[in-house]
Amino acid sequence: MINVLVTDGEGRSTLAVTRSLGKKGCRVVVTGKDLPNLSSSSRYCEKAYQTPDPFHAGKDYSSAIAEIVAKEDIQILIPMTEQSIYLLNPLSEDLLPCIIACPTAEKMSLISDKVSLFKRAEDIGVAIPKTLYLNGPDDLAARVREIDCYPVVVKPALSRIQTKKGFISGGVNYAYSQDELENLYATKEALCFPSMIQERIIGEGTGLFTLYDTNHHLALFSHRRLREKPPAGGVSVVCESVPLDADMVEASHKLLSSVGWTGVAMVEFKRDVRDGKAKLMEINGRFWGSLQLAITCDVDFPALLLDQLQQKLELQTVGHYRVGHKLKWFYGTLDHLIARLKYSDETLKLPPGAPSKWQSVFDFLRTCEKNSSFDVFNWGDIKPFLLESRNYARDAIRAPQ
Repeated sequence: MINVLVTDGEGRSTLAVTRSLGKKGCRVVVTGKDLPNLSSSSRYCEKAYQTPDPFHAGKDYSSAIAEIVAKEDIQILIPMTEQSIYLLNPLSEDLLPCIIACPTAEKMSLISDKVSLFKRAEDIGVAIPKTLYLNGPDDLAARVREIDCYPVVVKPALSRIQTKKGFISGGVNYAYSQDELENLYATKEALCFPSMIQERIIGEGTGLFTLYDTNHHLALFSHRRLREKPPAGGVSVVCESVPLDADMVEASHKLLSSVGWTGVAMVEFKRDVRDGKAKLMEINGRFWGSLQLAITCDVDFPALLLDQLQQKLELQTVGHYRVGHKLKWFYGTLDHLIARLKYSDETLKLPPGAPSKWQSVFDFLRTCEKNSSFDVFNWGDIKPFLLESRNYARDAIRAPQ
């Protein structure tokens, strides 16, 4: 039996990994800043530990994980978030013979640093949105004249910026005028660091999931986003498995080969309605929120990664899976619906062609449609959903009116 430690048990992707590896016969230990959490509530979690918050107490978090690895005789450690990867990567030699299931810090930096990634994409011929690169707020005055159309998308180079005091969250923002853009750079702490300003691409969002080995895909899966939270763009709350797109497979291959990537990754694209080209949005070098969809459709990435780490995986491309299956996050779809009913399209800043309010209602009422399933709700492992329901009700009661 293999002892596996999975971090950040609050996430839906961690729950998917816990269920996958538990079914495979692994002894799964889960950590989280709060207990109980989604993953620790699963029947497939053997043991759970509460740890300091990696976002704010990095040194204490690393020490706590190292102690758990030694105490539980952990053989495989799977960091599930960027901050956990940043903090645990330096411990790779100290934790031996435990294997940390992520690439080196250098390779992580090459794909998680969006400025570096998009410049690399340009160099190797992968299509990207029109992009301006800024070293900091002082560069804005000289570059703003180059923007000929709003809205624009503003992205810090890093989604998680590590400082001596902890991490800064570098989320994506939209600016609908020059004034809004200048205000963002004057007020957002993450934009004091390198960033990008990109044209907004209108088109279907598609994620290509891969298990990669240096210069070729071992496993492939693709999905499209149908509904998001917030509605204008964010976390996927309903997604659907779709056939592989040859352009996206090739672009992902070019990018991942250029850094000698080994392990799991999700490469996100949008197919621009203006020219039909699939344009790069970002790469996540870790497990992703809609992981359960791939597992449900017969591409079990956590199990495949475990086999790769143990050198048991045959070196051949896997590309066969169920197409047309939808995965739904119930409370995410509820939040999407509430936002659509509560606010106007203008307030939500929805792109052209967005579904109407009535279409949103109709989509929500079809929650249990054919060829669909849920990521958290599962009759065979019901406790995570019960915990999520309790937390959702608690937060709703506490929310300011």
